Amino acid sequence: MSAKEGDPPTPEEAAPPGSEDTALPGLDPGDEALPGPGEAPPPSDEEGQRPATEAAPALGAASASERGPASSGNDLLNLIPSDERIVIPEDDEQDEHRIRPRSTLRRGPSMLSQSSRRSSRYHRSMSGIPNLQETLKERQARFRDARESRKMKIDPSYKYIFEILAEKLGLDVVSVEELILDCPSLEPFAHFLMKDGCKTLKFLYQEGDVPGLECGRTIAGATKGAKMMRLYIDNAAPEKLKGLCIFFVRCHSDTAINAKNIHEEVLFTVLDASTGILSGIRNMLSSIFLPAILATNNWGALNHSKQGESEKHIFTETINRYLSFLDGARVSIEGTVKLKKVDNIDFSKLHTFEEVTAAASNSETVRQLEEVLMTWYKQIEQVLIESKQMRKKADDSGPLTELEHWKRMSAKFNYIIEQIKGPTCKAVINVLNVAHSKLLKNWRDLDARITDTANESKDNVRYLYTLEKVCQPLYNYDLVSMAHGIQNLINAIRMIHSVSRYYNTSERMTSLFIKVTNQMVTACKAYITDGGTVHVWDQETPIVLKKIQTFHHLTHFCLLCSSTKHVNFEKTLYRVA
Repeated sequence: MSAKEGDPPTPEEAAPPGSEDTALPGLDPGDEALPGPGEAPPPSDEEGQRPATEAAPALGAASASERGPASSGNDLLNLIPSDERIVIPEDDEQDEHRIRPRSTLRRGPSMLSQSSRRSSRYHRSMSGIPNLQETLKERQARFRDARESRKMKIDPSYKYIFEILAEKLGLDVVSVEELILDCPSLEPFAHFLMKDGCKTLKFLYQEGDVPGLECGRTIAGATKGAKMMRLYIDNAAPEKLKGLCIFFVRCHSDTAINAKNIHEEVLFTVLDASTGILSGIRNMLSSIFLPAILATNNWGALNHSKQGESEKHIFTETINRYLSFLDGARVSIEGTVKLKKVDNIDFSKLHTFEEVTAAASNSETVRQLEEVLMTWYKQIEQVLIESKQMRKKADDSGPLTELEHWKRMSAKFNYIIEQIKGPTCKAVINVLNVAHSKLLKNWRDLDARITDTANESKDNVRYLYTLEKVCQPLYNYDLVSMAHGIQNLINAIRMIHSVSRYYNTSERMTSLFIKVTNQMVTACKAYITDGGTVHVWDQETPIVLKKIQTFHHLTHFCLLCSSTKHVNFEKTLYRVA
């Protein structure tokens, strides 16, 4: 029975939106189509094959002009017996307001069962796997081509640098070239050799991760997570330097560098940081640059005036002070105290309250943690005792040695406090606190002492830094500027005495006065003897007398400082001023 006009189509009669455009994936236009509505199913193999296209005219699939206005998809559906209709499952039913009748019949299936759609999706996902394999091969090929492209850029100028690297690294040139080609780009070479290019080219040879596909070659025997010696260029180098650094420097940048002039325009040196960056820089400056500076006689205009001689001396003294600074920084790092590491306790299981409570209820665990805490207590106690002991001082030590001492102490105590605030120490304290251990009372007292000592050293460094600038003329042996700057030195010492919370004791102020006096005497001796190059009796008498008059104002300050022993420092400072 035909459907009444105006009634909404039933779910069995309605087709989902856009279903007329649905086709079975992988079905070509020439393949056999599924039977459409109103078509008889194709005969079996015994009955013979009949093309599906022969059924289309029998269904009256005429053009739109030949069909009447009353023709609709509902009339066609009525021609199909109810037991042969395709019923859409309930979970695929569409909203009735969005259902529209089919106006035309298309060749091929108009509806697909749910199982057919799932099967098509499965086949589509499996068909993408060969494409991924092809993509990986394409990437490998692209990286190999990029490596060959980098290799084509190598010219005799590159080869010159490769030979130097091979000699300093103890490798052959072929190995160096392979390590260089592992880098993603050779642009640093081009920027270094071009006109107005970069003035430095740096290489870092140290252990690193095995390069991946991007290097463009396959490294035999390399496994996941393996390490190998690599050669990094400029910005590609890791942040932490722990190997050999070979760097090239060009003298002029107004001309391009080629194979003919590279041996004249480019210099190089080696920085060995295998034992640490501080010691590496210190050794390079002391063994290469400072001897070269001292052996240089061609200083240009500085050789023709006394002021020039003074500038030369100031420059060399600046390098010497920097070397002393590097030594102090290295000692500060090496002098740090590391609390004993505990391996027999899993501290990762002492984070939550339940875990801490369970550990505190275990007497054996509490005993082990108390032993750990006592070990840490003895380590920190020893550091505090050493800090209170009278340190050995050189007779000619200057005021900046006091600054270096407190900088080292500050670094040592701050590192201890960082460990106390760390998760391991906190876990031990939490467990013993829940267990009501009697050791915590002594530990809290020690914690307060180490905190106060750290604050003291930090405060002393803060105020002693004010002496660094005003004392520079003493270390440069520049007595002329020191005579004018003596007032600044006095003001700096007065400020330290009146403002500092810890350093304004009589003992420390006396030590500071003596160090200032020692450095003044050292500066005066160097000023008279021209840095120890000539004796007093080898100079003309008027010249020596003029030098003595230059530091006459300093002698009064030296006498007062050397005679000051635990007296009123404020009064002494005003007398000097």
